[in-house]
Amino acid sequence: MFRPFLLTVILLLNTGYVFAQSAFQEGYIVKAAGDTLACYIQYQDWSDSPAEIRIKRDLTQKEEIISAVSYKAFYIAKENQLYKSYTLNLLYVSEDVYATKPDTYFQQTLFLQQLWSDQKISLYYARSDKDGRIRFFIEEGPSFYELINYSFYRQKEGQNYRVAVQEYKQQLEQLTADVANFSMTSPIYASRYLINYLQAYHDRKYTAEPVKFRLKDEKSTFYVGLNAGLERLNISDLSQGKNQASVGVSARVNFPRNHQQMYAKIAYHRASKIMVLQDGTLRPVDSNLKTIEILAGQYLGGGKIQPFYNVGLVIFSNKIATTGILTPGVGVSFKKRLELEVSHFSRLFFKMGQEEAPFFIPPRISLNYYIKLNGPNKLF
Repeated sequence: MFRPFLLTVILLLNTGYVFAQSAFQEGYIVKAAGDTLACYIQYQDWSDSPAEIRIKRDLTQKEEIISAVSYKAFYIAKENQLYKSYTLNLLYVSEDVYATKPDTYFQQTLFLQQLWSDQKISLYYARSDKDGRIRFFIEEGPSFYELINYSFYRQKEGQNYRVAVQEYKQQLEQLTADVANFSMTSPIYASRYLINYLQAYHDRKYTAEPVKFRLKDEKSTFYVGLNAGLERLNISDLSQGKNQASVGVSARVNFPRNHQQMYAKIAYHRASKIMVLQDGTLRPVDSNLKTIEILAGQYLGGGKIQPFYNVGLVIFSNKIATTGILTPGVGVSFKKRLELEVSHFSRLFFKMGQEEAPFFIPPRISLNYYIKLNGPNKLF
């Protein structure tokens, strides 16, 4: 009975995923000639800089694909994110051992996200899907250049060692040399630290003028959750599969910026009146099933309704046994606050102490509500 139910849930989640992916947000695109066109843009929380995006001129029309080769920029209003098109010559660095500095380049035209901008300088984030390396670029008047930071393996006297190339530190010193006594330590090669460095330079140079744009310094978001549902698992008898009331609490952290769809969670659940056979006498007695979960997961799509999945270690305990398994969960979330979740429906690689334990096991189905601990806390 459980397998058809599981397949139905997966089918519904897949349908929800397609629906969630179709969410478009208001914004505009800038054509090569400079014309601006209001439209709806499919926001996909890009970790890799996109070479193309999907838009709709109107929500009733079919979607179009526009490329960074043909368009100059796009802006998403809700996210307050501006992306500009640039053709980049990128150094490719492999894990091979080099005799000299790497000198292989590849070219891509991508939309780069603007992180910070003032009267003189703009800072951009880039990540190519061809090598996965995070890069930052500076636009200074007509000049546009990469802040150089990479490492490679080199061999010397039969030993391999890693060489770090951090030219960006000298580049930043030259960039800020027009302000006397600006001696801030070179920042870590990460968006937050580079933004803070440029902001300090701006404040010293333009004491009374605000910057044009600064990306919000996003932080991880913390939640506590209350969970209630039905537990079907009896770790002493996997064939039993009876519904028992389950309640629990959880704590979840949602990661910021380009990882905002990812989360980590720890939860505790308790289900009562699950019958087990007492050791020695083999008499049936009621027992509580206690569950501790340590999970990592991801939301899919960009709408208010988002399917999600997770996987992690789950430890089960009752009066006579304790066992732990690596197990997945799936569900549907509304604004990452109200969730319907199907948990521990598979034992994956573990036997749960039974030689013939099935791959699919009785799940827990729960309704979860999360309260935000930092930032504005609305019901939804």
